[in-house]
Amino acid sequence: ECYDAGVESVLNRKHVQDGTSKANLLIASHNQKSIELTIDLMNEKKIDRVEGGVAFGQLLGMADYLSFSLGNAGFQAYKYLPYGPFYEVLPYLVRRAQENSGLLSGGAYERTLIFTELKRRVGIGGK
Repeated sequence: ECYDAGVESVLNRKHVQDGTSKANLLIASHNQKSIELTIDLMNEKKIDRVEGGVAFGQLLGMADYLSFSLGNAGFQAYKYLPYGPFYEVLPYLVRRAQENSGLLSGGAYERTLIFTELKRRVGIGGK
């Protein structure tokens, strides 16, 4: 809730609202609801997907279905890859995995999406 409130605060800034400034905001989240809220706010405030100053980023290998969907829909979407010595990068990745423990079940969700799309493409199972 705090994260989403921060996003809304930036998108509600006077200079963003009157068009004199871009939002300059990176939504660095794997949380689908936070991303959907941001998109809804962008639509409501007529913030352009490319030029509006809002971008989305996720860790490479996590929530790829979100990143690809955002990119395909014309949003600025980025994947990031931590770089550095193993002993520095591993604790960071462990923290991200702990923070996003619910996301680990997202692999099953991603597999379902992929399977559904494959069936659609080969004409199995209706729409």
